[in-house]
Amino acid sequence: MVTIARSINSIPRYIAVLWLAAIAVLATLLTLLTIAIKNDPRPSLDETVLLWIADREFTGLSGFSTALSAVTSNYPVLAIAASGIFFLWLLGMARAAFGFTIVGGVAAVVALAGDELLGEYVGRSRPFSDVAASSFPSGHTFGTTVLFGFIAFLAFHMGLKGKALVGAVGLAAFLIVGVGFSRVFEQAHWPSDVAAGYLIGGIGLLVLVPFFLFVERRSWFAPTSRYDHLLVASCESCRVEHSIASTVVLNPEEGTATKTYRPPPIVRLIYWLSFQARFPYESNPDALRAAAFRRTIASLLTVNRFGKDLVAHVTYENCNHGSCTFVTEFIPGDKVENDDEAKRFLGQVAETFAEAGLGVWQINPLNPHAHTNIIRNLDGDFIIIDLESAVATPFPAHGQWRSSLSRGSLPIFDDIDFGRLRSYVDSRESELRISLGQKGLAELRAAVDGGEEAILAWQASEPRLWGYVIRALYRLFNQKGAIMHLAYALDGADRAAERLLNRGIARWEAQNGVSAAQAAELRATLADRSVRGTLHHLGAHLVLSVAIAIPIPGLRSLARFLWTFSFFLKAQVGRLLRRPGAGDAARIHTPLVMVLALLPVVGGIAYLASCPMRRGPLFRIALDEMALEMPFSLYRRLHLARWLAPKAWASRHPEAALVGEAAENVGSDGS
Repeated sequence: MVTIARSINSIPRYIAVLWLAAIAVLATLLTLLTIAIKNDPRPSLDETVLLWIADREFTGLSGFSTALSAVTSNYPVLAIAASGIFFLWLLGMARAAFGFTIVGGVAAVVALAGDELLGEYVGRSRPFSDVAASSFPSGHTFGTTVLFGFIAFLAFHMGLKGKALVGAVGLAAFLIVGVGFSRVFEQAHWPSDVAAGYLIGGIGLLVLVPFFLFVERRSWFAPTSRYDHLLVASCESCRVEHSIASTVVLNPEEGTATKTYRPPPIVRLIYWLSFQARFPYESNPDALRAAAFRRTIASLLTVNRFGKDLVAHVTYENCNHGSCTFVTEFIPGDKVENDDEAKRFLGQVAETFAEAGLGVWQINPLNPHAHTNIIRNLDGDFIIIDLESAVATPFPAHGQWRSSLSRGSLPIFDDIDFGRLRSYVDSRESELRISLGQKGLAELRAAVDGGEEAILAWQASEPRLWGYVIRALYRLFNQKGAIMHLAYALDGADRAAERLLNRGIARWEAQNGVSAAQAAELRATLADRSVRGTLHHLGAHLVLSVAIAIPIPGLRSLARFLWTFSFFLKAQVGRLLRRPGAGDAARIHTPLVMVLALLPVVGGIAYLASCPMRRGPLFRIALDEMALEMPFSLYRRLHLARWLAPKAWASRHPEAALVGEAAENVGSDGS
């Protein structure tokens, strides 16, 4: 079987003779059986065997037989065949999928014709029934033998080994044998009907396997052959390879592999159903940038694991006129078989990538197509030449389920768990510094930062509705994690508010809203004790406005109010007891802040109305920074920034007389 699967052209003569002899023997047996049943429709041996099988009584045997007959009936068999074609296509075996389709169509036509012709010729009724129902031969047996026998052949043809091969062939053999037993047990067919079904199925397999190999190897099958000729017309040494979603031009002269994405409709549909967006590598430059950073990260991880770079580098990526091109270095070498050595290497890489937070589908040894993503170079090393996926998967890598759910990153498509990756880099900093050097470690950290920025931009450009739903459900049912996250966020609330104001000051300074000296004075103001105390509570309100996961209306407003009210009571008690600092606290936690905290939109910045924050331009700058988050860019479109110009500052500082006018210009320029 393995020899036959390799190449029909390389079959030795004696095997071809044996193959033809097997067809002749099966055809002869079928002819003799057909003539015998035609002459004697109810031989005694048939009835004896049928009654013996029908009398078997074992627990669950009747249910098993009924289920097996249902699974091997017409529509389920068609569904299984269609699923097999789709599976082959997803694995990038387009020729095999096409061949399977042709073979399946031929087999279906032959099955219907043969069943009808033999049934009409023999004219045999069902067991213990006088109604002529074309009992001879058993269509269930014939169809199951052809379909699952062909699937067993494909298991050899695809190069499956070990448990995968044994499982596929064992399941196919079990169904083929089981269907014959079930048809007799249910008294739906005579034993000779089942025997005829097996004979026709055997003949069908012996004819269809060479036909499949012939179809699979025909050059006229390739629908992109004309386009391929155009791609390599200017390069004699160039050649074209294909994956599920792309065409790759290999140019040994320039040392490049140029990948152009032209995914078929089914790939576009799967991605759209997963993320409600166009396939990213066609037209999304952020997705290509993320792919380039992912390769850099993977490259450095292989250096750390194996002591050498085992990933083809990206040399250029670009999206012009809605069409993207991804160029990597050309790796001279040989294609890799799906053998134990390749699987061992892929397993080691997948283990490293999963531990570091990278996706592993492209190099997962359980993926029968993964070996086509590596090549053996002239030094005998395996090199990863493709890390970009074509189809989304609902299964994250080992150890990444929780983080994928919390981030809403399901389905998975070339995503990276950056929390896990940063933890990996930090925990192995000494090891990475030794294997990569200080420069390599810095490059890895820069690639992590760049990759996260690119992936966030890419994902932000897509609706990803399922991700929002999954993230919301996870936060709803993971209240312990939500409380821990909230506590951690509140612990750094003052830093969050300080970052907000520093960002606003830096933006005003960069856009000439305030001078450098004024910006320095504003930053110094942030160090004031009362201001710093206010910043902590401002940050707490910001955290409470976004971190509470339970979607109950008014819950966030109530949490902000109770936060301020508790500190207001504490401040009043402190004033009565004349405690130090109670007066400053009373100026921070005011009734006005409590009222504003209840409002849905402005409650998160209620502490801007406290006494320490109302002085100077801090109030205006903070409002300006928060207003930038308004949806649909309304803040910029309506030119509202002019109302937040820090005019009070200008009146106290004559040298800043033009600040208000500059701030208005800033608003019109995009603040």
